[in-house]
Amino acid sequence: MSFAANWNKLDSFIFFFENRINAVRAVAHDNEQSEPDVELLIQAETEHLKKQNESLKKREMPAYLIEEKGEYFCPKCQYLQPGPQVRYCANCGHRVMTKIEPAK
Repeated sequence: MSFAANWNKLDSFIFFFENRINAVRAVAHDNEQSEPDVELLIQAETEHLKKQNESLKKREMPAYLIEEKGEYFCPKCQYLQPGPQVRYCANCGHRVMTKIEPAK
């Protein structure tokens, strides 16, 4: 077999794989340029907002401050509050309030 015949086989082999690689690149490039499915984006965002809403509902339910010797503590994280007038814990952000004593 001559040197030129071997070279043609090698060249054909390289050419075949270069075409395959370029075809894969073209498909990948087309996928990057295509717009995402709007319905899937809406569903994903809706799920995220539902989860966020549930966590906010849990956090926004007020908890009563714990009073010990004139000091007030958050019932969730036990953080010392500056006074009974606070509405949110400065440490964990939970909504807090003082107990209102019923009138006698």
